Amino acid sequence: MKLRDAALAVISKKRRGVAWYKVSQKKADKYGFYVYSSHMVWKDQPFFRKALQRVKNIRGIPDPRAFVLQSCLRSIERIDGDVAECGVRQGRSTIFMLMSDLRPRHYHLFDSFAGLSEPTAEDRKLNGRTPWKSGDLSTDEKVARENISDFSNTTFHVGWIPDTFSSVSDRRFALVHIDVDLYEPTRDALAFFYDRVCANGMIICDDYGSALCPGARKAFDQFFENRPEGIIELPTGQAIVVKAS
Repeated sequence: MKLRDAALAVISKKRRGVAWYKVSQKKADKYGFYVYSSHMVWKDQPFFRKALQRVKNIRGIPDPRAFVLQSCLRSIERIDGDVAECGVRQGRSTIFMLMSDLRPRHYHLFDSFAGLSEPTAEDRKLNGRTPWKSGDLSTDEKVARENISDFSNTTFHVGWIPDTFSSVSDRRFALVHIDVDLYEPTRDALAFFYDRVCANGMIICDDYGSALCPGARKAFDQFFENRPEGIIELPTGQAIVVKAS
């Protein structure tokens, strides 16, 4: 009898899960969202699960975008070069990358920690407004440093883009992650890092598909308009560029 009751409980739990998923999917469809199916295995990858436990209570990049970063980084194991991240905030995306890298690399972390710079006309949406103002998304530098303190292969470059880039002018990069929301810092990051990214290395924009960050998309589109690389746009809102040989 106990075995039968246990089996019924499992079936009941499964049915509740299916019912919850269907309701959630209907709600998501109504508002233009998508609920990931339970059979998707990316959430169960050991390197993702381990990092996810490590970043509890750290604000920043959503889980699907974090996995994209990890997957991209793991795919370029044979590519030499450092990693650069423009826009660190509390270090969530940094930790996801650090804990999935398949080879030792140095990570250069760029952030003012004073929030966004002043938006420009390029950052306005179609209605003429910008959702951002100077100082938005500011973060305590001490929090970011503490979150990443147990990783020895990192260097913080604190200040405004592009002023802090000169400190890595002699470095080569396998991956550059740009998450700065606005047109000018995105444009400046591309202008500096493009020639320093190794062949088959990657440049990833976190904000490319966000309606809140039209300037970031515009900067990428303009920069690569007459270059050989194409822009791969993802449903996560990210965009990936693989550096040509």
